[in-house]
Amino acid sequence: MHEDLTFSFLNKAVKGTALVVDDTRINRLLLGKILGDIGYQVVHAENGEEAVEVFKQQPVDIVFMDILMPVMDGYQATTEIKKLCGSKFVPVLFVTAQNEVDALVKCIASGGDDILFKPVHQAVLKAKALGFERTKAIYNEISRLHNQLQEEEELAERVFSSAVANSYCADRELLVSLNSASTFSGDVVLAEYRPNGDIHLLLGDFTGHGLRAAIGAMPVADIFRGMTRKGYTADAILRQINKRLHRLLPTGMFMAGTFVEASLQQKSLTVWNGGMPELLIYNTQQQAMRERLISESLPLGIQTTVELNLKTIPWLPNDHIVLLSDGVTEAVNVEGEMFGEQRLEAAFNSRSGQPSFIACIQQQLERFCNGAEQLDDISMVEIPDLLNRPNAEAASTFAGSNQPRGKWRWQLCLDVNSLQQFTPIPLLMTTLQELSVHQTDRNILFTIVSELFNNAFEHGVLGLESSIKTSAEGFEEYYRQRKRRAKQLSEGWVNITIDFDGQASRQFTIEVSDSGKGFDLSKTATNDPAQQYSGRGLKLVESLCESLDVLDKGTKVSVIYRCQH
Repeated sequence: MHEDLTFSFLNKAVKGTALVVDDTRINRLLLGKILGDIGYQVVHAENGEEAVEVFKQQPVDIVFMDILMPVMDGYQATTEIKKLCGSKFVPVLFVTAQNEVDALVKCIASGGDDILFKPVHQAVLKAKALGFERTKAIYNEISRLHNQLQEEEELAERVFSSAVANSYCADRELLVSLNSASTFSGDVVLAEYRPNGDIHLLLGDFTGHGLRAAIGAMPVADIFRGMTRKGYTADAILRQINKRLHRLLPTGMFMAGTFVEASLQQKSLTVWNGGMPELLIYNTQQQAMRERLISESLPLGIQTTVELNLKTIPWLPNDHIVLLSDGVTEAVNVEGEMFGEQRLEAAFNSRSGQPSFIACIQQQLERFCNGAEQLDDISMVEIPDLLNRPNAEAASTFAGSNQPRGKWRWQLCLDVNSLQQFTPIPLLMTTLQELSVHQTDRNILFTIVSELFNNAFEHGVLGLESSIKTSAEGFEEYYRQRKRRAKQLSEGWVNITIDFDGQASRQFTIEVSDSGKGFDLSKTATNDPAQQYSGRGLKLVESLCESLDVLDKGTKVSVIYRCQH
């Protein structure tokens, strides 16, 4: 049975062109005769240099290489031929009478695929040739599948990039650096405007990298953009993303992330950090790192529900906010040493001459890594000093030509349970869109109703005092109390009524009332620098409306807004 198998194997035909390289003519002729007898077309070369030239000029399927030759030896020639092969597999077999271990090892090290010892036996030579044809067929199939996979990945990457690509908010307002470790990045940067011009920013880092890590980015982008444009808060968006990822991703996969809600109107930053490096805030006026916001939450997608530890802090002029993936500090050089926290800190302190902090970090990373291959994606985002150059285009982000028609009333009454679980503003935005209210007017109405609702809920129902926000520390304390009181709330209500007159004046009358004790509007308006963190909400509403009236001892606020479009 074994003889039949051997006979059947050796009876197969070989095909193609064989290159025989030897400086001795008789050796070339003898080996060429054997190769010709088993089916090869044979070409010859007298030394390594001539072999390289022949290989350049015509297709060759297999090479039989002598070691010791003048001009260029077999080691050098094999190295050059393997470079010329590119992605094509052409086996090189050394033919030698040497049996020294060092010489044989050098044959393989220089790129050789096998060794034949002189005198060459025809059956052994044919067996090796057939074996390499089998290997070549496997190699070609793997190469074909690899090229097909690359084409499919490139197509998928174009579709993926189009679906996840940032809105112009990120392009114009933020500074972004994304360096992927493979075709697909496991990191995602999303930025979008809320209807009132506030900016939502998410830097996400999925487990691993490549296509597997990028799968979750598309649903995250859809949720982030859709909910941000409707006016949802960071808390609501993160909970929805967590729910989707928990259902979508396999066990062991999740998304670490940093979320920033940057309010140009309130001059505040609301930050969530789930499993990411510190969010860094460097103030160029103070020439110091003003804040380091560490991870205080689990990444998204691990649990069905997630405890979100959102922190709200003041946003000061000259603040530069930098978000990083762990690929930055874990970047390695050729010796395997990590970039680390100290070098990152040094990069912040050596910004001189660089247009941004991430440009400085990028420069330091390039010097440190010096071309070393990275195993993780390296992503950085910087929110520059937007408070000293406020965005003038946010209010008209999605301009349209529709105008509201007909007279209508929209009313919502929220009891204590609804106040704890429900955010009414996104519902209003959807309604205004369905009623064909122009986008610019929707954005302004978002601001007006948001501020009135927050005023009613925070000061009326929860009984919070704006005077708490007399300092950065007081500002943080205010939001800690807000969160605590909202959880403990046992009674209270807020009612919102919006009337549109349907006339040529296109006038909105908005009333928001609450169950609180009321307030005195005259006491909220102040130019006292000590109140720089409070008292801005109703003043902003008043500046946007034709009139603002405080009724029922401060438990109801009524405003009139006239459409601008």
